[in-house]
This record gives sequence, C-alpha cells and structure tokens, in this order.
Amino acid sequence: MMNFKKVIPNMVEGFDFTKGDIVLLQFWGENADLDILDRFAIEIAKKGAFPIKWQHSREFMKDYYTETPDEFLAFPDKFFEIFKLANAVVDICMFTPPAPHKDFPREKIEFYRENIMKLFRSVTEDKKYFIQVKVPTVGNAAVAGIDHELFEKSMIDAVCIDYKELKETCEKVVTQLKDKKTVEIYTGDDNKLTFSIENRPWHKDDGNGDVPPGEVYIAPIEESGEGSILVPQLFLDGVCHKNVTLTFKEGTLVESTLPELMEQVKSCPGDSDKLAEFGIGLNKNVKELIGYAAYDEKVLGTVHIAIGMNVMFGGKNNTPLHMDFILQPSKVLVDGEEFNI
Repeated sequence: MMNFKKVIPNMVEGFDFTKGDIVLLQFWGENADLDILDRFAIEIAKKGAFPIKWQHSREFMKDYYTETPDEFLAFPDKFFEIFKLANAVVDICMFTPPAPHKDFPREKIEFYRENIMKLFRSVTEDKKYFIQVKVPTVGNAAVAGIDHELFEKSMIDAVCIDYKELKETCEKVVTQLKDKKTVEIYTGDDNKLTFSIENRPWHKDDGNGDVPPGEVYIAPIEESGEGSILVPQLFLDGVCHKNVTLTFKEGTLVESTLPELMEQVKSCPGDSDKLAEFGIGLNKNVKELIGYAAYDEKVLGTVHIAIGMNVMFGGKNNTPLHMDFILQPSKVLVDGEEFNI
C-alpha cells in the first residue's frame, strides 16, 4: 500500500472541501491499515475541513454481532443522528462494503442488514459530497477479477491526474450539453441507440464522486431508449466477451447476443433492465479497459450507458443493480449535431 499512500495528497487535492466542512471518513478496513485512514484525515484537515474518523472493521463486527445479545443489536434511529453532523462523506474501501466477514454469524445477518440500511440513509441524505475511494488492495482486485499489479498501477495512474485541468474539462463539457434534448449513439456498422435527456440534470465526477474520477453523466428519460449498441468488450463475472450487441425497446433491454447477461439482469429485482445512464469518459490518464467498470468508464474518448439503478442521480429506476457498458462510438449526435469527445 506504500505506492497508494503516496498519492493520497494529490487525490485529496481533487476533493472540493472548503474551510469549516465536517467530513465523515468511513474506513471499511482493518486495524492494520488505519494509517491510510489517518493520512486521509490529515490531508483533509490541511484544507481547513474537520474529519470524523469512523471504522467499519469486518473482524470487529463479526465479534460484536456474535457476542452481543439479540435484544441489543437493533440500533435505534437516534444512534444514526450522529452522522448528520457531517456535510460530506468519504468512503475509503479496503474491501467492498458492506460485505460482512466470511464467518459472520448468519443468524444475525438481518440485524446487520437493517443497521447498514439505516447507516446508508444517514450518510447520503443532504450531503454536499459523497465520495467513494476503492483502494487497490489484493482483495478488491480479486473481486474485480483483475491481476493485482495491473489494478494497482491503473488506479494509481488514474488518480495522479491534474485535478484543476480535469475540473475545467468536465465543466466545459457540461456547459456544452446543458439544455440538450436528444442523443444518438452510433456503434459498429449498423447499430444506433437514441434516447431523450430533456430536463434531466448533468453531473460531474471530477474528484468528488467515485475514485478514480473523470466523467460527466446523466440519467436519460428511462422509457425513451430505442435501438441497439455494439459493446466491444463486456466483462461478466471476470470473463471478457467481445462484440456484444444490446437491443432496447421503450427503454427496456429486450435482447442481447450474450444470453448469460440477460439471465443475470432478469435475476435482479426492480428496474434492473431499464436504461439508467449516459456518460462520457474524460480522464486522460485512463487509456485502456481493464475490466473494472468504475475505472473503464473514465477512459478518454469513450461513452457509456448503463441499466438499472439511477435514483441517486436524477432518475427513477429503483434496483440493486447498476451495470455499465463502455462504448467506442463511431459517432455521437446531440440534438442532431455531431459531438466530439
């Protein structure tokens, strides 16, 4: 983790905290790595903000839920009011939250899930920023199905961006696209997907969202998606599939040349098969797809669409699933005019 620690100051430089902000640092990791939490706290303090350090240790929670009587495991609503003190949140993820320890007592899992849901509502409501940092650990690389050395190098390169330049680029693109109504994406020889973005807000991931940063995105009008796209590389369960076609009708994914994808999407509850997002990759340090969507969607010169959840950024789809598809379009038209990425 030494290489990662060295880039924390530059990463925090991209966080737009100002003097007086109270920042909740949620550390999803064990005691052995608390120096990473400390470094984030110090760098944030140097910007004039006030960090609150809060650790979510899988080892501790396993023991806590095992040894504590059931009658004391349902945390009262008042407990979660302490998180309302913060006006910004940074998740620092040594593992994928909120996954519990492999030996977590299964008979206590409902208590854990309910408490996590209350926590999530408390840390996302009325916050200035909600930032999530996926630390390039061996465990996170394994979950992503990526070689650790490649994962670590790619993530570190991506956060070593000039944040001032990135913010200016994101702002310029959002200004260009403001108040636009329709998008047409052309991929392959004869694939065209159209949808409406009318009256939906644009969002910037320029250092204050997912890390690595580098995109602008919007929730299209869900029912407006019509046509097909060609996805050059689609990673599913760690396997790379080439040249997959997806077909949409009235915003619903109705067909794919990859049956396994349709099976996975249909197995999820809610609006899992509905059009959810249109985004544009803008990080010049992210140059090739590695199979990790939160990284791949930032590749400069690409666009992406997603299906599933979008209620957190202006849409209405409610489902646990959010699946991105990164595209290398031959042409993108916005309100009938070609848009150059």
